[in-house]
Amino acid sequence: MIPENLQNDAQKIIDLINKSQNIILTAHLRPDGDAIGSVSGLMKSLEKMGKRVDVDLLDGVPSRFPFVWPENHELLKKPEIESDHDLIIVLDCGDAERHGITFKYDKSKTTLINIDHHASNTMFGDVNYVDTGAQATCEIVTALIDKAGFSLDIDIAESLMLGLMTDSRIFSNENMRYTTHEAAAALLRTGLSISRILNTLNCGRKEVDLRLQGFGLSNFKLECNEHLATLVITQKDLAKFNANVSNIFASGIFNIPLTIESVTASVVIFEREDGFSACEFRSRGGINVKEVAVALGGGGHLPASGCSQQIPIEEMAEKAIELMKKQVNDFYNK
Repeated sequence: MIPENLQNDAQKIIDLINKSQNIILTAHLRPDGDAIGSVSGLMKSLEKMGKRVDVDLLDGVPSRFPFVWPENHELLKKPEIESDHDLIIVLDCGDAERHGITFKYDKSKTTLINIDHHASNTMFGDVNYVDTGAQATCEIVTALIDKAGFSLDIDIAESLMLGLMTDSRIFSNENMRYTTHEAAAALLRTGLSISRILNTLNCGRKEVDLRLQGFGLSNFKLECNEHLATLVITQKDLAKFNANVSNIFASGIFNIPLTIESVTASVVIFEREDGFSACEFRSRGGINVKEVAVALGGGGHLPASGCSQQIPIEEMAEKAIELMKKQVNDFYNK
């Protein structure tokens, strides 16, 4: 499951974990299925090996995915950590700021490991394992556990399968590598049933999520000969439904426009509660939305990326839509 060019990096991380006892894990702010899945899955595996594991997530566990988090495991929410851990492992983060935590540590005693699959990763770790061909960080963690012979049971597998399924869009992403299916097979061999994950993803929406989806379907616009779908959601729009930003993510509105026959790219621009304006970009057929996200200070994958800036939503919408128009037009005119 591990590409040949990453075998040495993988072994280096396995050796570091084997000789370490105190480990702290974190992932990006506003964790999605892959972030919480990779953190909880690796945490459970390490603890079953007898390691002492702390987890620091400033935004906590997403309300949609409580089933992958052990009730008895205390979660840190500290913006600054004076770390005397043997290892700091940062999962699913494209850069050193995205987790929102300041780690103060002695490099002669503590090693920071960066494990990720985003092409925009800045290689900020003391040790970096970045596999841009992997569909999810959970795929990488599964491969590391498999190679090392670390603990893997149904409980661990459910965490890792959550991230694998969410970031691969339930195994529907284009250009998927065979290793994604190898990772899924390794997780299913534990006896895992994916029914709880599927029910959460397909049947776990609230009424407000669907009301907001309906708003999005009624208000998106088509540009670039109907190849680009755009949607702007303000805090005033959210207030009409007594909704918040988490309902936007749960509504599924980021991907639905791509089901239109002519649409190959989409952008949803929305206002967050903290005063930031954010964008989520999606595409199919090879349009690179990561380049647009990076230009706006974000990052991600070729077909799925995001960004945020502390600017008015009107300004963000103007910048994001113009950049997306150029990206789509250039793609079709090349």
